[in-house]
Amino acid sequence: MNTFPYDSWEAAIEAADGTTGYFTWGPGGNTASYVLAFIGIAVSVIAAVVVTVREDRLLNHAADRLAEKYN
Repeated sequence: MNTFPYDSWEAAIEAADGTTGYFTWGPGGNTASYVLAFIGIAVSVIAAVVVTVREDRLLNHAADRLAEKYN
């Protein structure tokens, strides 16, 4: 099954008007790609920081409980 919407790659590139319109939200620039990349990177960094801080807090709490139990 061929679901490619164009007759050839040349037609796809021509329809994109010289940009990467076929792979983003249309011709006229890559602004949407940059916005999505920035949002993805920001979400990844924030999630990594949140997970690290939460795990540190939980491990310190567990270590304190064990220290109290065995001291």
